[in-house]
Formats: sequence, C-alpha cells, structure tokens
Amino acid sequence: MISVGIVGASGFTGEELVKLLLKHPDVSLDVLTSRTHAGKKVSDCIKFNTDLDKKFLEPSVDNLSRCDVVFFASPNGVAMDMARDLVKSDIRLIDISADFRIPDAEIWEKWYGQKHTSPELIEQSVYGLPEMKNQRDKITNAKIIANPGCYPTSSLLSLLPILDMIDEQRIIINATSGITGAGRNLNPDKLFAPGTENYQAYAVAKHRHYPEMLNQIQHINKNADVLFVPHLSSIERGIYSTHYLTIKDLDLDHLYDVYDDYYKDSQFIKIINQTYPKLGEVNTTNDCLISLFSSSDKNEDFNLVIMSAIDNLMKGASGQAVQNMNIMFGLKESTGLVKI
Repeated sequence: MISVGIVGASGFTGEELVKLLLKHPDVSLDVLTSRTHAGKKVSDCIKFNTDLDKKFLEPSVDNLSRCDVVFFASPNGVAMDMARDLVKSDIRLIDISADFRIPDAEIWEKWYGQKHTSPELIEQSVYGLPEMKNQRDKITNAKIIANPGCYPTSSLLSLLPILDMIDEQRIIINATSGITGAGRNLNPDKLFAPGTENYQAYAVAKHRHYPEMLNQIQHINKNADVLFVPHLSSIERGIYSTHYLTIKDLDLDHLYDVYDDYYKDSQFIKIINQTYPKLGEVNTTNDCLISLFSSSDKNEDFNLVIMSAIDNLMKGASGQAVQNMNIMFGLKESTGLVKI
C-alpha cells in the first residue's frame, strides 16, 4: 500500500482528494493536516459516506515523515517551505498549489507576490499533465509533481495537438470557472449567495494561470501568444473554455484525425465530433471533453473554434493529482478514478 499524506485536507481540493483516496485500492490514507481544524475529528469537519476515524494534524515535516507521497492541497507558499526537508527524506510530492508550476523563480515571484523559498527545487519538478507528449515517463521518475492549474489544464489539452501547426499568432481564450475554483474563502464574489445568478469576467491580464499557460504553449511554439480572459459563473464546479485561432487551409476532418491520434492512449480525453461539450457530462469525473468547429470561410482569421469542458476539482485539481500518483507508482492510470 502507498502511504499518503495530505496537507490542506479541509479545503475543496483536499476534501475531493480524501474522497478519492478513501476508495483507492492501493492507498493507505495515513496523515491529514489542516491548520484550521487541527485536533478535530476529520468526519466532524467533512461529511463522507463513511466515518473516518482520524483527526486533523498540524502540517509539519515530522507528522508527514512516514508517508511515501504527500499531496499539497494548500495555499501557495506552503509546499515550497516544506518541500526541501520532505524530498531529503525521500518522500515524493504532488503539489496542487502553484509553487512549482512556473520554471522561472523570478517570474513566479512577480505573479505571486512573494519570495520563492525553494528555487533550486523548481528544476527538479515535473509538470504533471500526463497527456502531454512524452510526459508520462518524466512523471514516473519525478520527486516533485507540479499539478497544473485548472484553466491551463483545460486550455492546454484543447491546444496541444495543433500548437506546432500554427504560425505566429495570438490565441484568444475565454474560459469560465465554477465558484469552487478559488478555494474556500470569504471573497463575496466567490460565496454562493452573492454569486448566484451572476456571471462576470475577472483578473483580465492579471490571472496567475496566464504565465503558466503561456510558458507551456511557448515551450512547444515560441511564436504563439495568448489573450486569456477568465470568467466566474455561479455554477458549483467546472471549467468551460473556448479557444479561437487561425489555421491556414483549414480541414476540420483532418484536425479531428490529428486529435484522435494525439490522444489515442489517453482514456480521460474524449474527442466529440461536432457536438458541444457540456459541463454536466464531466461533473465529478476526470474526463476532458473537446470539440472543434470551423467558420464558413476556411481562410478567415480565427477560423477554428475549440471548446473543452472539465471538472475543476477533478481533472483540474484532485483527480489529475491522483492520476499523477498512479503513474509515479506504476499503477494503472485510471485506478481510483473510474466510476464502477
């Protein structure tokens, strides 16, 4: 059994992780930490279908020292402070926060507004998007996994198969998140009562997922640029992304073949031909639905529209983290993630 610890187990992503790992056949869920609820019984704070006879502990290296792998479902800055000592103890890390997603510490510090305390570990981390070409082998051997953000996951999966086919251009991305995307906090816009029946753009040109997304896109195509506009909806969970770009002499049937081939070994990616993705179809799953549409003029600007849908707490966070853990420990990728 894989001994697992979770730092930040009482937040939205931490709670989702607990629910997933309780049902995982190869996991022993040994350590759950929460600064807010330390000392309290887990099942008194989070409601499950089963009674979990554990108490939340304070997040510390000592409390986590018996684990094989530690998930960080914590605010930004926690993982980087604890990572060095955990890695020295030969404990593997899966960071669902953003501490290791951007390979340049200076850029990270600019966007996240704090000093990175473990910049030397950034080079040792692996970006945990398994469906990227040749990424599974890197994940298998990684000490630290930088679990991608929810918006970058949705958009990168939509764009990866064709990034090397496009010329120098700007890709426009409009993406919408459910209110769980920002975690548990008291921001009025992200509480259900004030947020219900509402839809708005936010953090235009300022969202922290932008540099992460741009870095991965330009790693494949250095001439591509991105205009990213995130939106907040009163739905509970989900990411719906719409991408606009230009493909010369567009042949939609050929592009569908390209996508089918790129994702032929990725069971969580569903390419749906000429059908619109629906958030309800990915709710509580680790799936990503992708569909492509073209305008009437094959050579006009922004003649290709790509849409995708994921669950922000699953493929956008905790589900993908479990998928990465499965790969790291040589398990079937879908273990604990497919409903029976």
